[in-house]
Amino acid sequence: MSASSRQLAMAGLVLTTLFWAGNALVARGTSEAIPPFALSFWRWLIPSIYLLPFTINAVMRYKTTLRRHWLQVIGLAFFSVGAYNTILYLAAQTTGAINIALVSSTMPLMIVLLSALILRILPGRLQLAGLFLAFSGVLIILTRGSLETLLQVNFNPGDLLMVLSIGSWALYSVLLKRWPLDIPLFPLLCILITIGTPMILPLYLWELQTEGGFAINLPNAAALLYVGTLPSVAAYFLWNNGIKALGPDIAGLFAYLIPVFAALIAVPILGESIEAYHAAGGGLVLAGLIAASRRSRAPAATERASP
Repeated sequence: MSASSRQLAMAGLVLTTLFWAGNALVARGTSEAIPPFALSFWRWLIPSIYLLPFTINAVMRYKTTLRRHWLQVIGLAFFSVGAYNTILYLAAQTTGAINIALVSSTMPLMIVLLSALILRILPGRLQLAGLFLAFSGVLIILTRGSLETLLQVNFNPGDLLMVLSIGSWALYSVLLKRWPLDIPLFPLLCILITIGTPMILPLYLWELQTEGGFAINLPNAAALLYVGTLPSVAAYFLWNNGIKALGPDIAGLFAYLIPVFAALIAVPILGESIEAYHAAGGGLVLAGLIAASRRSRAPAATERASP
């Protein structure tokens, strides 16, 4: 792969984490206005509607591949569209923002471990050093540079949901590389969204019966429009491209940028200020990404396993 292709893939992963940071802030800001299953269902129903013409074309064009690999396609749709954000939004109802961010920061480690188990891609010394540096940077940002804050974090049952959520996404990221589906990234994304959205419908209907719906107003509509475009379609496409170009172990490291961007977004929106711990933590995350991305390419046998 050319250097320019790798750089474009990395730039796409940076945008992905920016969109997901915005998604985390929207989910937190609407937690009392929009129930979790409603947010997850409408997040995917919206793109499934405006992507319908592309989805129909993709199904007709790749129907042979879909019949041959239907179980893999359903699995990818479940772990990504069906499970990941649905469980994450549910966890946001029962645990704190710091806990969510702390558990989410284990995503790159989960992806590295699953890459070693499933893809036989073992992390090198630079990658391990990058993991440590980036994780340290995330801790500095989340705790505002205070060890006392970290020691005072209390974990609760909602954090187990976060572990399941992050594990679901990590498994999706590795399986996307493992299963050689002969379908281009965008058509595959359209298909996964169409298959995954109905998986959330039973939970949404149960939520409607037990808790009711949500108010249809401008703030809620704007929130749904955002989560149904940038953090979903755009971010998923760029993430999938990053996995194909760089491998899940390297792409996963970019998840460490999510709390960095969340902190930066909070400056204009919440009126917060940039502090020294933001710079220190962000610097360590950047150093970790640079170090880890310099690892040698995966063996040729692994490269042939990519979709």
